[in-house]
Amino acid sequence: MAKSAFYTKVFTVAILSILAVVAATPFVWMILTAFKTERETMLIPMQFLPESLNFENFVLVFTRFNFHIYYLNSIITAIGITIPQVFISSFAAYAFARIDFPGKNIIFVVLMMGLMVPLQMILVPRFVLMMSFGWVNNLIAVIIPGIPSIFATFFIRQHIMTIPKELDESARIDGCSHLGILTLIILPLSKSTLIAMSILTLVFAWNALIWPLTILSSMDNFTLPIGIANFQGQFIVRFNDLMAGATVAVLPILVVFLIGQKYFLEGISTTGLKA
Repeated sequence: MAKSAFYTKVFTVAILSILAVVAATPFVWMILTAFKTERETMLIPMQFLPESLNFENFVLVFTRFNFHIYYLNSIITAIGITIPQVFISSFAAYAFARIDFPGKNIIFVVLMMGLMVPLQMILVPRFVLMMSFGWVNNLIAVIIPGIPSIFATFFIRQHIMTIPKELDESARIDGCSHLGILTLIILPLSKSTLIAMSILTLVFAWNALIWPLTILSSMDNFTLPIGIANFQGQFIVRFNDLMAGATVAVLPILVVFLIGQKYFLEGISTTGLKA
């Protein structure tokens, strides 16, 4: 039994190590390519390591492509979506998890069905709606539609369902309203879940391309994904500049995840599937 458990552990570690290498290879290649010259990116066979660290690509990205503007726009949209989305979804999740009202289960099922609707199907009606508000080519048109989230509501609701209702009843005896129960009991006990949801929302908002590309037309309003996509010319692609831009763009998300990874993993693992 001991040998069997040892071999199982070795096999598991080996498989996970292989998967980790496979997953990390594109990111390592991206970073190394960011330091290469244009000639080195065109060599056949491909050259894995750059001959020297070339920082000119990063300088060119910020001086020629207005990367600082794209960065600022992405920060504004990502924060503008993340904070209101988690805040509003927490209230909606509490309502579905703790408050009984007519048609609650039907409404929740209908909302869940909305997760099956792809973004491409609602691009045109959403664009027409934003145009009627006069928000075309405005960052508000990126932020406002991104705030409501069925997935965030579902994610937080599933965690709230795992919190004993006896805590609510004790608080209600002490005179707490639903708002007091949510703010004083539920949210403090849901810190890891809220942080995990915030990280997920931040990543989705930071990497969003289809909708910002549809609604934004001015370079002054472009976000990072659109700006990086514009690095590709009609006849040639400077892969070193493209990878330099991608490397700089991924750094904030990487830092956020490294800081909050403990809460992220805890929030993912403790969010139950209780219906």
